[in-house]
Amino acid sequence: MTTRNQVHIEEDDLVQYALGSMPDARLFQLTAHISMCAECRGEVDRLRGAMAAYGATTELAELPEGAKDRFMKRLHKESSRAKASSAEIPASSSARRFFAWTNSPLPFQVISGALAAGMLFFAYDDAMHYHEMRQMIPEVARFEAQSARLSDLEQFLQGNNIQAVSLHPKPVDQTQPEGHALYSSRLGKLVFTASNLAPVPDGKAYELWILPRNGGAPIPAGIFTPGRDGNAAVIYPQIPVGVDAAGFGVTLEKASGSKTPTLPILLSGE
Repeated sequence: MTTRNQVHIEEDDLVQYALGSMPDARLFQLTAHISMCAECRGEVDRLRGAMAAYGATTELAELPEGAKDRFMKRLHKESSRAKASSAEIPASSSARRFFAWTNSPLPFQVISGALAAGMLFFAYDDAMHYHEMRQMIPEVARFEAQSARLSDLEQFLQGNNIQAVSLHPKPVDQTQPEGHALYSSRLGKLVFTASNLAPVPDGKAYELWILPRNGGAPIPAGIFTPGRDGNAAVIYPQIPVGVDAAGFGVTLEKASGSKTPTLPILLSGE
């Protein structure tokens, strides 16, 4: 771009700018300068007015010296060029660029890319919604199953042929085995009675034991078997005199008896 006094745009450039034939590379620079320079902007407006007046065969303004000839030559040149190319592409550089762009593969690539991106976005969105729905299927099924059970329970509780039974702990068996002992260590005599005893297996018998207070070994005090009613008694067994008893016990032993008790102790008392 040439400037007048390095400040304003040269007259030839202003004429070319007014004609609209300025190359794109310089068009941006001139436009930037004209938008900020009132003098050059006024010169462009004056030139455009003169061009319009000349086209109407009415000369409204006087052009600068030599500008008219240069303008006519450039106008003729530009007009010839426009006529030669008007049948193929539009006259303006912007239109030429647009026309060339639309005839290149680039627009189709851009449009195809945009469509592909859009389809990819919607496909991804649909896939995410489908994944979320797949994750909700078990929850929905569980909710429906719970609703069905609650509905069935409600119908069951409202039915007329329902038997209601209250359950409580069973009463304590009053027929537990028990024994009673009457003992005199001074006399060495013992009377023992038992009731509700369970029958004994063949070759077995119950045996009564005295548990000395001094911690000595238990002393055998008689073998017995219950009758059919579960009752039994031991009266005056052969036991030593003077044994201070801390308690008594009953175990299940051989029918012939044992010298030491066999656990467990079935009955005990102090």
